[in-house]
Amino acid sequence: MLYINGKWLEGKGKNFRSCNPSSNTNIWEGKYASSNQVNNAVNSAYIAYHKWRNIDFESRLEIIEKFYSLVELNKDTIKDLIKLETGKETKDSIAEVGASLAKYKNSLNAFHLRTGKSSSPLGKNIQITNHRPHGILNVIGPFNFPFHLPNGHITPALIAGNVVIFKPSEHTPAVAELMVQLWHDAGLPNGVISLLHGSKEVVQKLAKHPKTNGVLFTGSHSAGLSLNKLMSNYPNKILALELGGNNPLVLWNTRKLNKASDIIFESAFISTGQRCTCARRLILPNIKSSKKLVAAVKNKSKNIKYNQTSSDYFYGPLISKDAVKSFLEFQDDLIKAGGKVILKGKKIQSKGNYVSPSIIDMTKVKKHIDKEIFGPLIQINYVDSFDEAIEEANNTAFGLSAGLISDNRELFDKFVNEVSAGVINFNTTTTGASGSAPFGGAGMSGNLRPAGFYAADYCAWPVASVVNENL
Repeated sequence: MLYINGKWLEGKGKNFRSCNPSSNTNIWEGKYASSNQVNNAVNSAYIAYHKWRNIDFESRLEIIEKFYSLVELNKDTIKDLIKLETGKETKDSIAEVGASLAKYKNSLNAFHLRTGKSSSPLGKNIQITNHRPHGILNVIGPFNFPFHLPNGHITPALIAGNVVIFKPSEHTPAVAELMVQLWHDAGLPNGVISLLHGSKEVVQKLAKHPKTNGVLFTGSHSAGLSLNKLMSNYPNKILALELGGNNPLVLWNTRKLNKASDIIFESAFISTGQRCTCARRLILPNIKSSKKLVAAVKNKSKNIKYNQTSSDYFYGPLISKDAVKSFLEFQDDLIKAGGKVILKGKKIQSKGNYVSPSIIDMTKVKKHIDKEIFGPLIQINYVDSFDEAIEEANNTAFGLSAGLISDNRELFDKFVNEVSAGVINFNTTTTGASGSAPFGGAGMSGNLRPAGFYAADYCAWPVASVVNENL
């Protein structure tokens, strides 16, 4: 169902469906939005915006707070639907709901600290900086965090006084509908939020529409690149790109190998590698203990139990059959390039999209394959010095997350200053990120910090004034 101007409507476009990745059983069926429905959503949002932005701030917050109280009341239902539609294990789904609940406080703090009103004396005058909403912002959501990540843009956008048209992933329409229903139940006025199902054609129509003011996108680099090319024709519109990464994890100078193997395993394989911050490349010193460490990670990987809850590492199926195919094809590309197989990932014989982890040694491979793969695969690189480790960590056009495991705190000071990434962690997983901090990356990982605490920056634009109160 679509949600336009406060009403649930059947789509009039192409048929599509959502499947449970654990069993590939059909759980949702519907239709994309038609061109007319896209226009109707934009027109209703345009009318709603001029009312919503002029509602007093406290009244806006009251409705938004109501939404979050409903999320709290319905957290078990949300958790179960996330688990059903994404295949996430229970703890992973619970963690997503928890992160979603923290979004309101973090977004409100960011609004005041990043985009509030400020003034300072300027000679005989006063310099005042204020912030205004953009208007209609299109939020394009991903499948891997279908509730949390869209709200990472929706909430700050609504706080700032924008209205939102939400286009979720085609893999998670049911979660999207539940979320929008909660916004409806919270009392959000008609047109302030709309839900449109669709593929890239719907995204393109929204982006190009003369009445929309920007796109807040979370997804793959390839999709983000296409969107960036399209939006280059519209420099008047805001564009936030939260993309993926080919993330390095470096281990250097540590005796705590058991703990290190846990960090490596979780960094690479949590959510079955379907997090943009998962470690994709493990960089190690070329010494005997490193080989023992890799063997330990291999043994952990071989002991994963499929179709059952993994109490430690949240390992489930990939999102789709196409994702399984892409994972196996990428592994084959690494092997054909000369990669040495430590552990070969395989399709697990089941009704679901389960695959086993892959570990490939790429140390002696001359061909540079710099791609993000959304799956449980990590590449090994052995180097002879810490400087080489940093050089290899930076041997990517991406720059989202990175990590260092070491007993030497001074090495991290060097690491954090020289590695190009937006999230750089020490002695913890590469996937650890706080909602009270900026989130995003450099290079092909997006346009710097479009998410987390700095999402507020993309939801309001500054107006600078010089005021003389004594004409």
